[in-house]
Amino acid sequence: MKNIEERKISFIGGGIIAEVFIMRLIESGFVFQKNIMVSDVKPERLDYLKEKYCIQVTSNNSESASFGDFVFLAVPPMQVKVVLSENCKDIRKDKILISLAAAIPIWLIDSVLCKEVAVVRVIPNTPSQIGKGVNPYCLGKYLTEQQSEDAEKLLELFGNAVEIEESQMNMATAITAVGPTYWFPAVKSLLDFAKAKGLDKELGYKLVVGTMQGTAELILKTMQDPDELKLQIGTRTINENELMSLFSEAVESAFNKVISSEKKLIQ
Repeated sequence: MKNIEERKISFIGGGIIAEVFIMRLIESGFVFQKNIMVSDVKPERLDYLKEKYCIQVTSNNSESASFGDFVFLAVPPMQVKVVLSENCKDIRKDKILISLAAAIPIWLIDSVLCKEVAVVRVIPNTPSQIGKGVNPYCLGKYLTEQQSEDAEKLLELFGNAVEIEESQMNMATAITAVGPTYWFPAVKSLLDFAKAKGLDKELGYKLVVGTMQGTAELILKTMQDPDELKLQIGTRTINENELMSLFSEAVESAFNKVISSEKKLIQ
């Protein structure tokens, strides 16, 4: 059996999230570029990926499905059933199919494939491109123990791979996949303030992003309630109730959208 690092990796779909994973695979040195293949319907997208990353590309999903030992399904959720049904014969039982499609349950993938394929469902997020993602995942019922270990090892390359129950995946999507969009505006406002007060870009980023990073690490390391930690700071000027309400509404809205999408996609 080949070592995990020697196996080929393919992507059915070459969009933004596929590129995030490709970028990390190459920059980490985990896999040779010749062992990565991407398929997509857009020739200009394939040209871009081939030129930037020196990987193999094809317009034929079947070719990509046959190529990889790990096959990432990275097409929009509404295309999953069509893509799988057209290429199911090329996704063999010895492969690991890793679905990045939000709101698509494993049972639906299994039903389309009509065979016992090892399926892993992952909720990716953008920090994965630097190996700092938080990527919840769940395992299908056909994985062997070795396949489960291989999948976890591969996913850990992109950051913190957290195995959860599939019933929790929609909730996790609202928190982790959409999560960066909750923080970007806050960081942007502080960076704009620093710039307006005369700080150069590098110093502004060090102060703002460094403070955010340190705060996150403090919370994670101590596991204290943020309400307790904030008491260590004498000056507080933000309207906490309004901010908490804003975040609560945002994550609840994201969760409801995922639930709504799932209901439509499984019909």
